[in-house]
Amino acid sequence: MLLNAETSLSFEEPLWREDRKGDIRFDCEDASCAIESDTSVFLQMMGKSGTTLDECRLMLGGADRHRWTLASVAAGTEICVKHPSGDIALLVVQTKSTALPELGFLSLDMTVWKNAA
Repeated sequence: MLLNAETSLSFEEPLWREDRKGDIRFDCEDASCAIESDTSVFLQMMGKSGTTLDECRLMLGGADRHRWTLASVAAGTEICVKHPSGDIALLVVQTKSTALPELGFLSLDMTVWKNAA
């Protein structure tokens, strides 16, 4: 999925949206680029790849950040996301392009576990 200034991601079908009405949005308007949400919380996973639902669920227990800066994000980075509905998602970054913020984007995979929190 491609996330940029004109698209967004949702926890409902379709997961990828061609508008900014989804729950997860890409933002490069501030000093650094980030993913953000009005409702969901983010947490970047550290260490080995292959994060599981149980690991996301455990680590998201105390998460409270609705904006996650992309400064430390590289290809392969995994980010857990929890929606207030109880859905949990795992975002796996494939490509990050933020050198020119006006053209910035993320290419990523998204796995959603429904009612998993």
